[in-house]
Amino acid sequence: MGSTVHITREASDSLRLVNTTGVALVRKEFTIMRGKGLVALEAIASLASGALQNVYACEFQAADFDTGEATFAAADLAVYWDPSSKKFSNVATVGHYLVGHSKAAIASGVLDVIGCDPILVVDSVATLASAVEAAEDDIDDLEAVAAIGGKPFIKTVSLAALSAGTAVAVLTEEEVGAGNKAFVTGFKATVGGGTAWSGGTGTKVVIQDTAASPIPGAEIAVAALTGNAVLSENSADVTLKAALANGFTTAKGVNLKADNNFGAGSALAVTIVGFIAPAA
Repeated sequence: MGSTVHITREASDSLRLVNTTGVALVRKEFTIMRGKGLVALEAIASLASGALQNVYACEFQAADFDTGEATFAAADLAVYWDPSSKKFSNVATVGHYLVGHSKAAIASGVLDVIGCDPILVVDSVATLASAVEAAEDDIDDLEAVAAIGGKPFIKTVSLAALSAGTAVAVLTEEEVGAGNKAFVTGFKATVGGGTAWSGGTGTKVVIQDTAASPIPGAEIAVAALTGNAVLSENSADVTLKAALANGFTTAKGVNLKADNNFGAGSALAVTIVGFIAPAA
């Protein structure tokens, strides 16, 4: 009979981990830690606990490349990460990590990548064995703080221009739960027709929590809500707030609403991605 194991936590795309890279991480910085390709969802000091996104099987965009190593002319090309420069590359250099494959040819300096678990590029079996041993030693030394996994979510809601001042629930307080916080890691908003949002007294659409004095995570100004617009957290006229990185109010849900009703506009569909985790 083989070894028996017990699952103590289900797989999670979003995690709270101790930053053991030796340096502070800034929000949206890519790194490799514990055998996983991760993106910091907030600024995380060295040896501090913070929120990170596992990029395995995710689509992400890379725009920082080693000089002369950004030739991606087609889909399905290997994408490497250089831990020295902390930039991406198309070259399988010893010491680099394979972190994904191109989704399509690079466009305007931005590459869409389908992430995979990192694979170290080595020059010999001996080098690989040494790297594995070093990684095991690193893990053994990092038992000071337990990693806390988050529960991922992806929700799509629709907001009508004429009633946009009435909140639409993304996450209820019951879904978040006592002692937990909702963290939003990204969103995509689409105006589902050719009619721009205008009129009325509304000026912006807000992703916010359900606290008595709601804390905003992101604001989409009316200037961005043009006909057939497709928006994300990186779009012009989108303002990101601290709660997007730090999490919303403990035990509170997440809503989508405008500051008031608009007079016209095609329906706005918003897909919000994130995770629920214990409040620090």
